[in-house]
Amino acid sequence: MSKEMSRNSSSVLWRGKPWILPGLMARSILVVAFAVIVSWLELQFDVAAKSLFIMPLALWTGLVIFLIWVLSLIHLLSLRVSSTYILRSDGLEVRTGVFSSKSFVVAPAGFSDLEVVRSVSARIVNSGSILIRTQGETNIRMERVRNASRVADQIREVMARPIVRIEGQNVAAEK
Repeated sequence: MSKEMSRNSSSVLWRGKPWILPGLMARSILVVAFAVIVSWLELQFDVAAKSLFIMPLALWTGLVIFLIWVLSLIHLLSLRVSSTYILRSDGLEVRTGVFSSKSFVVAPAGFSDLEVVRSVSARIVNSGSILIRTQGETNIRMERVRNASRVADQIREVMARPIVRIEGQNVAAEK
């Protein structure tokens, strides 16, 4: 491993992806509750055993509810696959995209403001979104960050640190 690669990998303070587990669990619980209610109604009105296109209505209902659950998870899974957040000692990098990739790098010199947005449900599961504004009027949003307050504190610490290189310092490390 070269010195450049080892220096870059050691400068990573935090690396994360959107935390989708709470959203996945909440959607799964809602779908199961909906399925129980619909199944109960089908049994109450005695239509569960009625045949529709060779299958009983209860199986069709189960298939439709399963498809609704899968479709509701597509957004969460695409967010998880397409976003990566990397906090280094010299800045923050946000990578987004699957087919066409974008990479935003915010250096301490370009940092302007940081905001943590946490709903009631996000506070319960200790997550949130972090909105970073740069001096170039660009807004970078890090969604569904686990331990958002702690990560925001780390970002503030990196972005508030002045970067000054004093001549002659770290000369031995570069040789």
